[in-house]
Amino acid sequence: MSQPFRDSTNKTPVSKLMKNMGDLSLRTFGGSSNVSMIQAKKGLRRRDVTPTRNASYINTSVMGDRFIGIRRTEPEQELANHLLQQAPDTSFNTSYSLPNSPVKQTGKDQLKKLMRSKSASNLESNEEERILVYKKNAAPLPAVGHLSQAKVLYSASCVRPSSSVKKSTRYIPQVPERILDAPDFRDDYYLNLIDWSSNSIVAVILGFSLYLWNADNGEIQLLFELDGNSHEQPTSVKWAKDGHHLAVGFNDGSLRIYDPERPMPSNGRLELRTMKVPIQSRCGSLAWKGAVASGGYLSGQIIHHDVRVARHIIGSFNGHHREVVGLHWSPGEKYLASGGCDNTVRLWDSDRVGTGDVSESVYTFDDHIGSVRAVQFCNFKASILATGGGLTDKTIKIWNIHSGELMHNINTESAVNSIVFNRDYKEMMTAHSSGQLHIWQYPSYANTCILKGHQPERAVSLVASPCGQYVMSAGADETLRLWIPFKVDKTTAKLTSQNKLMGMNVR
Repeated sequence: MSQPFRDSTNKTPVSKLMKNMGDLSLRTFGGSSNVSMIQAKKGLRRRDVTPTRNASYINTSVMGDRFIGIRRTEPEQELANHLLQQAPDTSFNTSYSLPNSPVKQTGKDQLKKLMRSKSASNLESNEEERILVYKKNAAPLPAVGHLSQAKVLYSASCVRPSSSVKKSTRYIPQVPERILDAPDFRDDYYLNLIDWSSNSIVAVILGFSLYLWNADNGEIQLLFELDGNSHEQPTSVKWAKDGHHLAVGFNDGSLRIYDPERPMPSNGRLELRTMKVPIQSRCGSLAWKGAVASGGYLSGQIIHHDVRVARHIIGSFNGHHREVVGLHWSPGEKYLASGGCDNTVRLWDSDRVGTGDVSESVYTFDDHIGSVRAVQFCNFKASILATGGGLTDKTIKIWNIHSGELMHNINTESAVNSIVFNRDYKEMMTAHSSGQLHIWQYPSYANTCILKGHQPERAVSLVASPCGQYVMSAGADETLRLWIPFKVDKTTAKLTSQNKLMGMNVR
């Protein structure tokens, strides 16, 4: 058991030192032959000569001594002359004026070593020597932050070590950080039943209920629970960008807007408003642009609802011939991408949203041979759109939305159900019917990692956290799994931020 307090000097206790003083004797040096006496228990004891192993020992009481100078070699004399005449180098040391500064101490040590006498038996040695040293001296490591001339020249080169040396690999956890049970989560390819808000709240539809999970503190809230009426079954959910308003699409085509932070009103109605459409068609996908909520319907229409006005339907896009199962706005909200069960992807101009019924899209991509549910714009390169095909297609296609060109075609050997991009690592993550989650590296789109979380059931949806480091997957095994595939090193992120600031043009 270690003692809480311990004397680190390891000195002999004073009481023991006084007790053993009788066993000690003194030796005198110099010309006098008088010897000090110490009273001991066994009487006085006299020692005129102390035994020694040194054969060259000379009794100083018999003979005197004299100083014999040793002539130094010519290189040593030149070094001494150089050290005496050289001006102190203080270009990288702002504390030279201090009495005990490192520069002054180094100069003192060099002069001290130079003035020491060498052994008479090794006059021609040029190696540094110290007294009682049993191994050859090694140069001490420089202090952290010390700048030598060589280091300054290296650091001032055009290539920075911090930018030229990068990690080629990183650790991606193969198991989820957390698993949440999601009973009654519908295994339906055509519905979008989960979303993550900018305020870090996950909304998920389980059967006829909608639950909210706070990712910051783990709290779970039941927003609403409806009866078993099939017309009132929720089929899609999407947070507005402000993170405060939630749009929920239903099987009868209606769209309801909720504010989860709103206190329960006296009439017991939680929704802020309910917006109905003239057709009986389920709303399976949603996308927000400001105060306009766009819904993708079973009829193939995309209907735009302005939640601020009484006549909420302000226009529609009518290009798809079958159900619209995927919607996503570009980062600048210039284009709306839609994927449908007619095996096409369409790109719509935001300027046409409030202009009535529109049938002509900017682009129509028909290279897929299966339904397209996964449509996602890249959040670090606005010109890139990724689309994923279903069971009969099993490919990811990368499009340039400025030219309409197909840039990459990736065969995944499994239906692609969902896609998210990560800005920090410039990677893409996909969910597949095989139950696997794949990570792809931009711009080569090489498959760098496979997570097998939901196997053998399929992974239905992916949603990313606001910071981008976390991804939650929803599977047919009725679980929600929280992954950390894009965890950012704080040191690296800080260095990257500094490099970006240094690279900005100042005008």
